[in-house]
Amino acid sequence: MNFQEYRNRKVFRSLDGIRAASILAVIWHHATPRGAFAMPMFDRGFLGVDMFFVLSGFLIVTLLLRERDRNGRISLRNFYARRTLRIFPVYYAVLGALTLLYLWKPHSGSASAFLSELPFYVTYTSNWVDTTVLAATWSLATEEQFYLIWPPIERYLQSAVIPILLTGIGLSQLINFGVFDAQLHRVLGESANSLPILQVTFTPICLGVLLAHLLHNQRGFSILARFSGGRFQALLGLVFVLISCNLPTADISGWNRLIIHLSMAYLLASLVVREDHLLQRILAFSPIRRIGTISYGMYLFHIFAVTAALKILDRVSVHNALAAFILTIILTVMLSEISFRLFENPIMRWKRRFSS
Repeated sequence: MNFQEYRNRKVFRSLDGIRAASILAVIWHHATPRGAFAMPMFDRGFLGVDMFFVLSGFLIVTLLLRERDRNGRISLRNFYARRTLRIFPVYYAVLGALTLLYLWKPHSGSASAFLSELPFYVTYTSNWVDTTVLAATWSLATEEQFYLIWPPIERYLQSAVIPILLTGIGLSQLINFGVFDAQLHRVLGESANSLPILQVTFTPICLGVLLAHLLHNQRGFSILARFSGGRFQALLGLVFVLISCNLPTADISGWNRLIIHLSMAYLLASLVVREDHLLQRILAFSPIRRIGTISYGMYLFHIFAVTAALKILDRVSVHNALAAFILTIILTVMLSEISFRLFENPIMRWKRRFSS
């Protein structure tokens, strides 16, 4: 694929496959016990969230840059309308349903915790506090903060985008390498040790944004194509990710996490620079792509599917990590398909009114 073909391509067919792999990794992490398998990567399914972040940064900014090329400017109104229609309805529907449930049954085990944490869920700030009931929503809060902050920078501070981006990566890495540990503990207390946002940082999203800018520029595209544009490069990128996720250390902060994020960015570049890579058939396989399509709903609903699956298996006296994972996948896909077909997709049709 040359630069013009890349710029004209409206759909990157492999990316739903990456979404699928990422959500399956996250579900594995939440559905299976640690230490169930020998290789370290089987205890690191949470890294699927990091891949989601790289992908989100790349896609959102690529769309914004192409919109500016077509129209001469970025419409923040249209952008936020599209994001609102995609993200908010099912998210707030889940929060609303849980609120009604816990108000109806205020003495159930999680009621007091959920109601006390509800303001953080509603305001998408759960990534800056310790939460228990919907702890996985920290990543949704992180992405929402990115959506809130970055598009105005792309519109109003175009000439300063790269310096701001590099500054963001630099500050994130200072956190990643522990330089600000003392200051963060003073501000956040003991929770500074457990907040996922301080472990992942904003680096993967920033790397996705940087990749979008490099590939949107002809010179940047040419340079990246030399290193990631071969037919075998996608397979090489996958190998890099698997090796980096298997580093035999208990703590993956510092260089380990940075290498993981860079490997993910390289893999993503290899998947979009050319379409006919070696992983294309697998990632574009229809059932895999479907999981990627409904992955947002799966991320929300798998939290409940894990609990249901473990209870079902416990009743039939089955205690097996693979069985828990498979049953969780089945329940999650069922819930997500119902939500996508009957609720999310009808609402998303309104997005066409805000396309440009």
